[in-house]
Amino acid sequence: MTPAPLRRPASRAPQWPDPMDLLSFSGFLGSGKTTLILALAKELAARGHRTAFIVNEVGEVGVDQRILRDDGLEVYEITSGCICCQMGVDLVKTLEALVREERPQNVIIEASGVATPDGIADSLSYYGGPPFASTRSIGVLDPTRLEALIEVMTPLIESQIAGVDEIIVTKTDLATGAEVAQARSVAERLNPKAALRTLSATDPVALADLARSLAEPGRTS
Repeated sequence: MTPAPLRRPASRAPQWPDPMDLLSFSGFLGSGKTTLILALAKELAARGHRTAFIVNEVGEVGVDQRILRDDGLEVYEITSGCICCQMGVDLVKTLEALVREERPQNVIIEASGVATPDGIADSLSYYGGPPFASTRSIGVLDPTRLEALIEVMTPLIESQIAGVDEIIVTKTDLATGAEVAQARSVAERLNPKAALRTLSATDPVALADLARSLAEPGRTS
């Protein structure tokens, strides 16, 4: 039997006790998404925010569940496929259940390494729960592998850059100056409207500053 097609919700719940903000992180495996998310988690926890995570593990190491759960943060796993395509329905169901049961102030989605921002946005268009006060997408770039990745996965990598609100070039402590410059150039060419910053995960001050920036609803730097 052919399954019935998905239908976008006609209306959403009119009331919610607190405004909710949604952040989604995309980037190829090993780009540094988890490091950034953990830093953001600590900042949000320090502010007393109720934060919920949807993480995706498809042949990769996802967010450290034990750390997040020890901090009182809830993690929902989707392990049988990519949240932006195969598991789009599960993403919506998970998100709606998470919002209904946990009533978070922040929802953070860590997409798989093969997810695209447009694919995530398309899946989220079926979400029928209370509306979010703000939604932002963050693309994470690894300058040490960018040239090689673009060479073999051009459509995927370019779509991960072109479809986000903010781009973060990571691993500046490991990359050469030329690699960082190339990553910035590629990001500016493919997505000139996105906010752009560079970051080393070994710099706790820069990491904390980024987390504070991302913790502010609707703010990019």
